[in-house]
Amino acid sequence: MRRLITRRRALFSILLIAVLLAAAWIYWNRLTRSDLSAFAPSNCLAFVEGDDLAALVTGIEQTEAWRTLSGPLAAPQTLLPNRWLLRLARWTGIGSADTILFARSQVGVVFTGAEASQSEATLTIKPLATFIVETHTSQGRMKPAVERHIEDLARRVYRNPGLLRKQIDGIDLEEWISDDKSHQIVFAFVDTTVIVGNDESTVLHSIEAHNGKRASLRDAKEFAVQRNGVGESSTLLFGYISQSGVRSLLQAFVIYRGGSSADAITTAPIFADTFGALVNSISWTSRLADGSVEDRCKINLPDDVAEKLRSMVPQHGFDLTKLSFIPSDAYSFSNYQLRDPATFWSNLNAVVSSHADLIGSVAARPILRGLLRPYGIDDPDTFARAIGPNLRTIRIEENSPSVLIVEAFDRQALRTLILKRLGKNSKSGQAGNAEIMVSSSDNFAAAFIDNYVLLGPAEAVRRCLATATQSQSITSQESFRRAEKVLNVSLPFTVITFASDQRAAISFVEAFSRQERPAFATNAAQVDQAVSGLPYAVSVTLLKGSSIEWTSRSSFGLAGSLVAQFAPESK
Repeated sequence: MRRLITRRRALFSILLIAVLLAAAWIYWNRLTRSDLSAFAPSNCLAFVEGDDLAALVTGIEQTEAWRTLSGPLAAPQTLLPNRWLLRLARWTGIGSADTILFARSQVGVVFTGAEASQSEATLTIKPLATFIVETHTSQGRMKPAVERHIEDLARRVYRNPGLLRKQIDGIDLEEWISDDKSHQIVFAFVDTTVIVGNDESTVLHSIEAHNGKRASLRDAKEFAVQRNGVGESSTLLFGYISQSGVRSLLQAFVIYRGGSSADAITTAPIFADTFGALVNSISWTSRLADGSVEDRCKINLPDDVAEKLRSMVPQHGFDLTKLSFIPSDAYSFSNYQLRDPATFWSNLNAVVSSHADLIGSVAARPILRGLLRPYGIDDPDTFARAIGPNLRTIRIEENSPSVLIVEAFDRQALRTLILKRLGKNSKSGQAGNAEIMVSSSDNFAAAFIDNYVLLGPAEAVRRCLATATQSQSITSQESFRRAEKVLNVSLPFTVITFASDQRAAISFVEAFSRQERPAFATNAAQVDQAVSGLPYAVSVTLLKGSSIEWTSRSSFGLAGSLVAQFAPESK
């Protein structure tokens, strides 16, 4: 009996020691969040981070669009390997190197600038980006797996790449270089973190920021305020754009829209400096919400700008019942609500000029006037005094010009402006209860019906008028009604936009397709049926405190749109 008790005690002791060792192992390997912004130089343009790759991929799988489209587009229902193995690897560090890397890694991206090169009439801009991957795994274990993945990437994107190893200021660098020496993938290891970039200097600057030889974004006051204000554990991604980053984005936007023309390249810095001065920074978060991805952008303004804008925005909610002109298959439409259009226009010019230098002040006014020129308005001041506080734009097809609909408060003033735009040889006629006038030179049209004026391409204007007559507007579509349900229209939104993101959703899912040919080309009917039930993407804009808050719900969010934009259309 005593021997049995002794055995039991020994067994219990062994079991207790095993439990304690297991607990110690889990405690030793527990995940503690690292601050990846320590690797971002304080003068970087933008920074994006994700703390949990597995949660991000799980979120994608849980979206309605993925569940609906993955089958017809021959994409896998699940993107993750065995979830039990992932949990085990995340908590204990036990598993294959690839499983551990996926389960435990934090990821950040630092954008530090861009390099421009010109060949004849083509201007090429290469963003300078650095990827920060905190593996939470010993370097001896993760380094071979990381080096293998980077080598595979280099051999896929470059022809006959070469590997170069060197040391700079005590930092060991490895660099895969394309055969024409024009592109490279540079990477280095710092403890459990790997830094990967497309330029040697950006990798070195990130390591210097981490080592304290260069100021880091972690110590920037504006960045800390914006990140600390997130406060949601469900956030999958966080992004930050500095004021210099905002200006760089505006400059790139003007060059892109201008087709890299000489005029665009000359205008871009003036435009960026003028309008970039109105923004202190931008922060962004992305999370999963009711089967969609919700993005929130917070545009942080100088106090005086926010104060002036506050006097221009509405104090009451939106009325989304008057949508009779919007065709049921319209690609997108936006509703704008102002307290007083005339005051808004004059104050907007004053706000921009007050934060611009002399050249910017002179340039700002024609730039703002150009916002209404596509709708035939060359005198925005008179136009603003003649219309009501509610405006609407309708885009029937994705890349087509939109139709502007305004309330006519001064019908005669609007008629005078429109006749000036249409010219002497314009044609007038009736379309039901509407008076429609069409330019003989470029098919631009204006229509007066009840208390509204429609401006835009003649065919699109007639389509909107016919929709109102036939009572077949967007409100008859289930995809619109589902999107509308997420809105609290009692809030004083300045802008509400509905848009179809069916093409973006298809492109995103198809990027993961296992078929060599695009699945849409061979299974179009089933794909069309699946995507037709998805709700419209919806976004709202609201002035809140000293910031403009933009919130959107869509199939895969802003990040998914970027993937869809750059994903190849065929394989």
